[in-house]
Amino acid sequence: MTTFSVIMATYNRGRHILPSIQSVLRQTCRDFELLVVGDCCTDDTADVVRALASPQIRWLNLPERGGSQAFPNNAGIEMSRGRYIAYLGHDDIWAPDHLQALADLFGHTQQPDFAVSGAIFHGPRASNFRWVTGIFDESDTALKHFFPPSSFGHRRDVADRIGKWRHPKEITAPVDADFLLRAARFGMNFVSTQRITVQKFAAGHRYLSYTGHTSDEQERMVRRMARPGYDGYLASELAKAKAAGGYMVVVHPDYERYENGQVSTQNAMAKGVVRPDLRNLRQREVIKQDNSPKALDWVPHQSGGDWVLWAGRNPRPKLLVPFKYAGKARIRLDIRHPLREALTKLKLSVNGQPAVASLGKVRQEGNLWNAQATFETALRRDDHTILELHLTRLQRPAARNGIGVGDMEVTPLGWRSIVAKGTRLLAKFRPAC
Repeated sequence: MTTFSVIMATYNRGRHILPSIQSVLRQTCRDFELLVVGDCCTDDTADVVRALASPQIRWLNLPERGGSQAFPNNAGIEMSRGRYIAYLGHDDIWAPDHLQALADLFGHTQQPDFAVSGAIFHGPRASNFRWVTGIFDESDTALKHFFPPSSFGHRRDVADRIGKWRHPKEITAPVDADFLLRAARFGMNFVSTQRITVQKFAAGHRYLSYTGHTSDEQERMVRRMARPGYDGYLASELAKAKAAGGYMVVVHPDYERYENGQVSTQNAMAKGVVRPDLRNLRQREVIKQDNSPKALDWVPHQSGGDWVLWAGRNPRPKLLVPFKYAGKARIRLDIRHPLREALTKLKLSVNGQPAVASLGKVRQEGNLWNAQATFETALRRDDHTILELHLTRLQRPAARNGIGVGDMEVTPLGWRSIVAKGTRLLAKFRPAC
């Protein structure tokens, strides 16, 4: 029997899944199979995986989309051949000794049901955000602290004893937290490797991350692991996390205050898996901000009845335009900041292409300075448009708020807008039958 069955749940990650797969194939513990299970992928992920032609990899694509890692994980467990089950997120990276660290624990006299390794949660690039979890001494730590699936392995019979991964709409907790808490409350034994072997690039910390996959952060980490000095890097990251209060702070909230499926839906919205309906842009539209989760990009705050998005930890926060249009549009953002000098310019990109907004007159309202940032850009013809602000150091939050964004106004330009306007006028004056 194989020692480890590694399950990698994925959805439409394409070639960007490769760094994660490569981190599995480079494990010093060679007795494993990798089960890549697609949640009804519709892109080229299957071709990317099969092109690796590794006898240690098996690919399965589920016939129906479940919208959660729970479904690929259950399918992976069913087809597994290993004594132990391990998981790796399709955007996370293992150090080469990860499986060996888990194997050493499973062979130890402590006989854990779950072997847990240390993991670093990385925020968006240049956010200076990191959490460290998975380093503990007592088994009951699992009742309070969350460990990402990429960091743990468990005995094959765990799912038989506590049940499968559950449907996200039938539980209040996220599916991974639910799985861990059921095991901990069942009295299963959790043991830590006491070392960091997992680098986690959490999609849930990156607003709209599923609207455009990337893998440059993962590729950079794989290269870093292969160079001398990696142990020093880990020590530095651990020290920074402790200094910033980010060490062993990923704890379970009171999930019972949520409705079934509420957390799952919020996470899907933050990642951009669930988005507002895409509409045709026919006239000037005003998009009001709301308090839906925006990951580390924005902190919503209500002001005078309207919601304002205040910049979070991500220095390149995103905004979504829920309109499609086969032409250019004018976009106007209401922006504000406690410092007047922070509103002299605004750089951004639109669907990955650079743009520069012109700023109107800066005016003071109470303790804030306000201006309108205007630019013209092409919208996508058949998908949501994504704006990404490139904030200067002054525009980011410090001891005071960073930049804030209120209403977004989108106006169609060109002959299509003229035709649409004429059609509306004709409809207005057409006599009733």
